[in-house]
Amino acid sequence: MSAKEPEAAIIKKVIELEKKVWKVAQERNVNSFRDLVPADAIMIFQSGILRQPEYVRTMNSRTISHYKLGVIRGFMPTASTVILYYEAVRIGEEAGVMFPRSRVLESTTWVKRKGRWVAVLNQETPIANQPTLPKMQNQHKSHS
Repeated sequence: MSAKEPEAAIIKKVIELEKKVWKVAQERNVNSFRDLVPADAIMIFQSGILRQPEYVRTMNSRTISHYKLGVIRGFMPTASTVILYYEAVRIGEEAGVMFPRSRVLESTTWVKRKGRWVAVLNQETPIANQPTLPKMQNQHKSHS
């Protein structure tokens, strides 16, 4: 067994948690979202910076009707930190205003607290001057 196997297994587990965050956000599942994203977490979106309590408070005014996630990659700078990065496209609206319709680079920092992995920082960065969308995996449509 190589020394990299445990790290790879941890990253794989955290990638699944990242996918779950997208799913519960789309479903507006507040309790599951809070389990994955703690109260001190910060989200940096194109529209501004939100702390987890504000995101949760506005969750019902946000509709993620469709999203695509590119290949999610990650690394562990410490034994209790995983940083993920990937491309994403999300279609939806907040308070009647459509999300910017562009691909973004997503980065999420996960830390292990009290034996559980939680997402403490997420940032999206628009990808400029790329008019066509690449083939992406993990497509998810709203069932509403």
